[in-house]
Amino acid sequence: MKFTKTIASILLGSVFMSALCCGCTRNTDNTKKPDDDDDGKKVVKELPEDELLIITSSKNGAWGYYSYMTYVMSDGNVYSSTEQFAGYINHSGKSLSDEDRLALLKKYTLPVVTIPEKNLLKIYNNMINIDPDAEFVYADEHACDAGTSITKVNVEGKWVTISESGDCIGNLKDRYAKKTDSLIDGAFMSVNENRKTTPNVYSSTETFLETFECPKTTSKDTKRIITNLDELKAFEKDTGIDLRNNEAFEYFGNPDYDSFSWCCIAIEIVVYPDYLSLEDVSADAFIVSDNYVGFGYIEAPRIDVSDDVVPQKCYCHVVQIPGYQPENYDLFLDGN
Repeated sequence: MKFTKTIASILLGSVFMSALCCGCTRNTDNTKKPDDDDDGKKVVKELPEDELLIITSSKNGAWGYYSYMTYVMSDGNVYSSTEQFAGYINHSGKSLSDEDRLALLKKYTLPVVTIPEKNLLKIYNNMINIDPDAEFVYADEHACDAGTSITKVNVEGKWVTISESGDCIGNLKDRYAKKTDSLIDGAFMSVNENRKTTPNVYSSTETFLETFECPKTTSKDTKRIITNLDELKAFEKDTGIDLRNNEAFEYFGNPDYDSFSWCCIAIEIVVYPDYLSLEDVSADAFIVSDNYVGFGYIEAPRIDVSDDVVPQKCYCHVVQIPGYQPENYDLFLDGN
């Protein structure tokens, strides 16, 4: 009997020491690289850092221009912009890429909502198992002028469209893509009630946006919202910029079809060293959000730090924006 107790004690001690040794030698270094589970599915326990994971978009140019863009970052922060406006595009060819628009949103606006980490991790663990080379299958149904809505995800650095709706309806023929799409919809719905107001990012894609060199330098009313012909004439007199001879402004003040009935003009006069080019100082967008309203740069003009006095040039940002609710631009006039 004593012998049996001794053996039991030895075995118990051995088990305890084995557990202790395993605990001491366990690798505690968390990795973001996917491991395979027993079924061959890639699994990660944490999300990557500072990475764009998901883009959803909805666009329609049939009845005016409509755009809604949503970007989901790996920290759960969701950035969005929406525009519904038919401005007079100046065809400068300077449109915003997805990356450009996101850069502006991150720089000038706040996330509209945040997806909880556990929900996003579940989405991500399905994303990384999507086959990027799977077939994308369209349904037979087709609807004209319904626009296009797309969901695409970042699969190891490659953007893969997993679903499309609107004019055409289609899905990536992959079970993980189908699950990912469903989880993304569910994640958005679960946080929808906490969603903040979606910002607007007006670029050359949506409206007339241009930066001009001012023939006259003025410090008078450097920020203005022009809402009528008299204000437009005063602006032209102060700056020497003749907007009314630009074809994009031909209907402003027109007695039969006055663009001021639905549109206004935002302008900002800025001064920069003359070694910068017009392209260097040209604004990329006009942003309207809860915390910032005004012109924005993807990359601000680089000014050399020096004690030397250098000649300056006066420039003017000009954009056509919706005029229905001019109070939306109070923050711009107040200086943010």
